[in-house]
Amino acid sequence: MLRPSPQEFFYEDITVVFDSLIDGDPAKGFMPAYHYRIIDSNSNDVGHTNFRIGDSEHIRKAAGHIGFEVKAEYRGHRFAKKACLALAPWVRELSETVIITADPDNLPSIKTIEAIGALFDDEVSVPPNDPHYKRGSRLKRRYLWKPNPR
Repeated sequence: MLRPSPQEFFYEDITVVFDSLIDGDPAKGFMPAYHYRIIDSNSNDVGHTNFRIGDSEHIRKAAGHIGFEVKAEYRGHRFAKKACLALAPWVRELSETVIITADPDNLPSIKTIEAIGALFDDEVSVPPNDPHYKRGSRLKRRYLWKPNPR
């Protein structure tokens, strides 16, 4: 059983709000995840982030432990970076180091990952049976992040 998540996290001008706990499907390599909404200073829902718990091939070679997405109209304001840094103390309570992945051509995600202090580890092939592969992703850059507990 996963620990209950705090309801809110804050960093600069954003709030990260706990939304739901997503059940995993270990048979498919999908691990349970905490799902959060990213809210800006004007109370706009600008995107979401996930923190996946556990280890599987899907985590190691495709999804990573941390995922984020910012709605197109809100991109360019570093909301994903701020959301990751808001969650950093909570992530650190549960894991000393996490994997974050990005497609090699996804430069905005790579910039975000590097901006939070994650270090490039390697590049791996996405397994053909993984949903990321089915969506067209063939390679993932893997980064290791040791979140700062502040």
